[in-house]
Amino acid sequence: MLRGYDIDGTLTTGLRPVKPYVVISGRTIAEYDETVKKLANEAPVYIRCTGKVGDRIAAGNFKAEVIKLLDVKEFYEDDEVQAQIIRDRCPEVVVKMAPSFS
Repeated sequence: MLRGYDIDGTLTTGLRPVKPYVVISGRTIAEYDETVKKLANEAPVYIRCTGKVGDRIAAGNFKAEVIKLLDVKEFYEDDEVQAQIIRDRCPEVVVKMAPSFS
């Protein structure tokens, strides 16, 4: 089963991902920093290449598209707006929310 993880508020909290996994972030290419580079050494990282920094709607839609494309079954998220977009667009995916990830 393929799992997906957001970066900020999930992997940045020290959560240890379960393999196999991918990182799907709402960050833009302008936010590609050392954290992203470190994660990219461990797993595939997908980030938005367009849009405004902080656009939660665009980030949620981007994540939903990538989740569908990769057939992710479980996704770890901390933003309720983005989580709801993922739930609406990918009803078969289990979205686990920070901080408890239940």
